[in-house]
Amino acid sequence: MSDSPTISWKASLRAAYLKGRANVFVLHGAVSDFQWEPESGFVSLASAVALLLGRSRTFVVTVDGVGDAELSHADAPATVRAAFSWARPGTRDIAEVLQGGPTVVLPALGRLLDAPGHPCGVILSQAALLLGHGADLGTRTAVAKVRRWLDEPGIRQTNNVAVLIVDRLDQLSPQVRHHPRLHTIAVGKPSAAICVAALRGELGEHLAGVSDARLSLATHSHTLVDVAGLCSQLASVSAETVAQHFPHPPQVPIGDPVDVPSAPALESPDV
Repeated sequence: MSDSPTISWKASLRAAYLKGRANVFVLHGAVSDFQWEPESGFVSLASAVALLLGRSRTFVVTVDGVGDAELSHADAPATVRAAFSWARPGTRDIAEVLQGGPTVVLPALGRLLDAPGHPCGVILSQAALLLGHGADLGTRTAVAKVRRWLDEPGIRQTNNVAVLIVDRLDQLSPQVRHHPRLHTIAVGKPSAAICVAALRGELGEHLAGVSDARLSLATHSHTLVDVAGLCSQLASVSAETVAQHFPHPPQVPIGDPVDVPSAPALESPDV
């Protein structure tokens, strides 16, 4: 929607991608907070990323912290099956890949990310669990596979994007975290405009007589988890009760006008 408020992490990701700076990103910070999408309501950050990537890609795969994967978006099942059969020859059912664990799914996704003919997005929703500091073989293997996504130049010739999600950057293995082609983006608290949009989207006509200023005041410093809880609290009450929950901003008293002496005129220099 053209009138939706700007979300900073989306704007940063889009700008870096369009400028050719990166195809692999890591989102960190307030990643456990909800996001609000006009068409979907409150969603997780991973779901919001999937919606963003799915707008211009054939399919999006989300991988959790133990390496299990699912299709978050798919335009045409037959196209997706063909893509996975190409990425892992002999595949008859994409579930063989998606549920095959990190040693199966990460190499297949890496091959797809490098393929211009298979427009896709990949999300590692709990990247710290897959790509942390562990010395076990599973962690080292996962780190090596994702490091290869960053090392290979082929992804730059595609429309493909991978997004890692982590609470703190220092939870990632240095082999991934310090890679020069990994673009980091901080996810902060929602802006006042986003909180107001979420309230209006969820409560609709209940807020018809309530100004944006009142909504903004009531949700100052709120997370979207807080806003979602507020919406649940107010969803079943009358419009009058809802309006009472949002106080009017305090009136700023207007004092007597103060005369401010004017500055002396400066002489114009010769030209």
